[in-house]
Amino acid sequence: MIVLVLIFLAFAAFVGLMMEIYKKSIRKDKASVWEIRGVAFTLSAIFGTVAWLITDAHMLAEMLKDTPWNIIPFTVIVYLLQLPACMSVWKLILKRIAEKKAE
Repeated sequence: MIVLVLIFLAFAAFVGLMMEIYKKSIRKDKASVWEIRGVAFTLSAIFGTVAWLITDAHMLAEMLKDTPWNIIPFTVIVYLLQLPACMSVWKLILKRIAEKKAE
């Protein structure tokens, strides 16, 4: 179960980084809120599916069966975890990098 949590945290951190890069570099802060949410949810769905594909049945809690329906909660978990990763971690790091480049 701890391995599954680490997988979720790693995927959420990566999706958060990709979202900050998308917002700042690709869209230059001109993306709408719904566009950002849509892209974040799409990336979360991709990584939620990957998380389901790489997990074994013994990684899941006893209550959960190994079924494709687990993709839905996996996607939601990655999406909800990427929000704080994007806002509190990557935004500060990329802001400091941009400030150093401006000097």
